Amino acid sequence: MTRPANSPFEVAIVGGGITGLALAVGLLKRNVSFTIYERAENFGELGVGITFTPNAQRAMEALDPCVLQSFTNVASAPSGGTIDFVDGVREQGSEDPRTSTAALLFQLHVKGGYKACRRCDFVDQIVQHIPKDRVRYRKWLDSIETDDESGRAVLKFRDGETAQADVVIGCDGIRSQVRASMFGTDELGPRAQYSHQLGYRGMVPLAQATAVLGPEKTSSAILHTGPGAFVLTIPLAEVHAMHIEAFIMDKEEWPEIQTNSDSKRYVLPATRDEATKAFVEFGPTVRSAVSMFPEKLEKWAVFDMLEAPVPMFAKGRVCLAGDAAHASTPNQGGGAEFGIEDALILAEVLAVLAKAPIVSGVVASEALAVYSEVRYERSQWLVRSSRRTGELCTWKDRDWGLAAEELSRDIISRSHQLWDHDTAGMVSDALAILGERIRGADTAF
Repeated sequence: MTRPANSPFEVAIVGGGITGLALAVGLLKRNVSFTIYERAENFGELGVGITFTPNAQRAMEALDPCVLQSFTNVASAPSGGTIDFVDGVREQGSEDPRTSTAALLFQLHVKGGYKACRRCDFVDQIVQHIPKDRVRYRKWLDSIETDDESGRAVLKFRDGETAQADVVIGCDGIRSQVRASMFGTDELGPRAQYSHQLGYRGMVPLAQATAVLGPEKTSSAILHTGPGAFVLTIPLAEVHAMHIEAFIMDKEEWPEIQTNSDSKRYVLPATRDEATKAFVEFGPTVRSAVSMFPEKLEKWAVFDMLEAPVPMFAKGRVCLAGDAAHASTPNQGGGAEFGIEDALILAEVLAVLAKAPIVSGVVASEALAVYSEVRYERSQWLVRSSRRTGELCTWKDRDWGLAAEELSRDIISRSHQLWDHDTAGMVSDALAILGERIRGADTAF
């Protein structure tokens, strides 16, 4: 079955996070009609830091140069374009972080540049390129069904409204309702689970951070490794702030709290004292960095899909992208970056479909299956590798602070597998496979 005559090819994007917004801009450039269905009252992101390394920047430019420009407009490049991995426990000199010295384990040189910004600033930039009439707010998806007459996907929302689309792209994050509609909500089915890692994060004025830590420790990104925990500090010169993330490996289960909107809450209230107690074994730099958190803050559970991955990203006319497809821990910094890569492949594949006079369910299914095949293996690698990176940075196997060479080799290898991906080749492969599949699937194409 096909869409009605004279009805344009329509894409429904469920979720207006970074992946969904990037996809929308990519479709707009390729003249593909879409509607974003966002459950919130507006596009909103936390004012915390986010990084995009060269692989994501290449994908941004391929989606539409304005996506990359949106990022560069608000991004800062920490001094030297490196991340310093240091021993966060043993420091020499004094108890004053301005004069103490931590052992440098190694420097991670980011090929092509290392840039960071606040998530909210990037979102504010990119939404300027999306027409307001392409967005529907306060649309909380309930289910996805199939129209008996046209074969198109029917989105049913909790407010009673419905919408139809030729394909549905779930960019609705770790709590994905699109994923639930595809694979069910069984406890043994695909889902994001607690990775036994929790985090505290915040932004402090760069002047304050410099006064506390000294200029040398606030001019570049530094990852302070240690037993069972690590701290990442990133200066964001464009907004005169220091982004601080403190992660702890947690042996307990995350509490399940029933609410009116979600079956689980991923953020709980916390205090600065609670955070500082977790880092009492660390040196003065880490303790001082954590002490700059506000008295009242939040701790958030890190969920990923390592133990319960989806078997595929696409099923019929529906597919998943970003965290909805492959939620990972933030330890390797690739989650949002892979969402951008997903968006690029989807934009290219959907642009081909949109040119067809008829898009049957078979053709739509084949096209989305190509996206799944091209993205699945790399994305699953990230989920595994990011979890392992967290283990390395928290000295799980041994005292990695005394095994810098081995740590360096492992982290650098994983990082280059992330950064050096052939973005153009990925697109070419997808389009070549798609051409073969759709010619065999439907002669009307």
